[in-house]
Amino acid sequence: MQTVTLKNTNIILFLIIIMLFSSVSMIAANTAFMVTDGIYQGVTVGDIPVGGLSVIQAQAKIAAIVEERIVKSPVIILVYHEQKWIISAQDIDLNIEADKLAQQAYAVGRTGNVVNRLKERYLAINQGQELPLTVQYNQDKIYDILTKIAKSVDQKPQNAMLKMTENSRIEIAPEIVGHKVDLNKTLLNIVENLNTKLTFSLSLSVDDLQPSISAYDLKDIDGLIASYITQFNPWDQNRTQNVLLAARSINGVLVRTGEIFSFNDVVGLRLPKYGYKEAPGYINGVLVPDWGGGVCQVSSTLYNAVLLADLGIEERTSHFYPPGYVPIGQDATVADNQLDFKFKNTSPYNIYIASEILGNRLVVTIFGRQVENSPEISVISTDKRVLEPNTIIQQDQNLELGREVIESEGQKGFQVTTYRIKKINGKVINKELLATDEFKPVDRVVRIGTKMPAQQSKK
Repeated sequence: MQTVTLKNTNIILFLIIIMLFSSVSMIAANTAFMVTDGIYQGVTVGDIPVGGLSVIQAQAKIAAIVEERIVKSPVIILVYHEQKWIISAQDIDLNIEADKLAQQAYAVGRTGNVVNRLKERYLAINQGQELPLTVQYNQDKIYDILTKIAKSVDQKPQNAMLKMTENSRIEIAPEIVGHKVDLNKTLLNIVENLNTKLTFSLSLSVDDLQPSISAYDLKDIDGLIASYITQFNPWDQNRTQNVLLAARSINGVLVRTGEIFSFNDVVGLRLPKYGYKEAPGYINGVLVPDWGGGVCQVSSTLYNAVLLADLGIEERTSHFYPPGYVPIGQDATVADNQLDFKFKNTSPYNIYIASEILGNRLVVTIFGRQVENSPEISVISTDKRVLEPNTIIQQDQNLELGREVIESEGQKGFQVTTYRIKKINGKVINKELLATDEFKPVDRVVRIGTKMPAQQSKK
């Protein structure tokens, strides 16, 4: 029994001795950590070692090294392919607060509870403690610099284009991929790097912009399949401007097989901010100035080219009164958000629309795949009828008795039925009813005076 008790006593004494040694070691270590009033060894600001220095010494060292680095080297080098742009510290008002950084370094191992302080001191001495080299800069100036750089990099994509040479051969100009700098993403990358580095090189964040038409889309197109020409008065400058803008909008448009083309979607709203002018146009049967007047000539010219190309008509509306630039019954009017002209590419191949102004002529051409033994297409109008206007008599008490004044000359109306005829070797294989249009007459209005003459007084 005595042997067991003695054994236990020895174990307890051994444990007490170990605890005493541990306490002494901890106290010694803590004392060792506290021997200096400087920054603890192992502490760095960025990659700048400041261990063992006083706050004032650390502040001077940080300021000197940073100054040397940003003066001798560009802060940021932006790269895109073979191009480089250098941004200096002065360009973005870059600076540091060396006094605050030195104070942060000094605070390592001196804040928090005893355990936390000892832990920080131990880690600094044995593993090192790196503080971020924080800098101040003008972010607005960085964004302005990026905006200027973007102007030299940004490029709109260009669609592949098709044209016919003088010897009636098709040539295809390949597409060009566009580029656009992602300003926000590039700025974010710069800011993230500035939080950890004084100088660095960075690639611009640039998005590729794919064109909507590639050379591959045009590979099956080998010739002209239909064309239609109308004429206009070039001296009417406003109307000519409208025709030109709408013609440009449909030029170079690809309609894939099975797709539906919408004139209003492609051309867009005919508004002053897009360059459209006021020009004569029919509104409720009356010819009045209207924004985009003349655009219907482009839709009507395209309509006739589409008919000759043997494509499907999805939506078409005649004018209130037949225009003079196409035969009666072969017009297609359009109006913003109201009336549209639509057709469907019913051919098994893509088609390509070309539109150009040649002098006083508007030429719309449709290119596609030439097919052997394709039918000859023509458009004819039949059952034409003239609708005579009514004459409306209006009594006018302000007009002398018996006097007549023609208020409106009126206009004749028409009714016509239009067909698309398909022939092979001169034989009709199909007669397609397109529409029966009625252009209502405009009444003739005559005012007749009913005002009695004043009686002369007797002398």
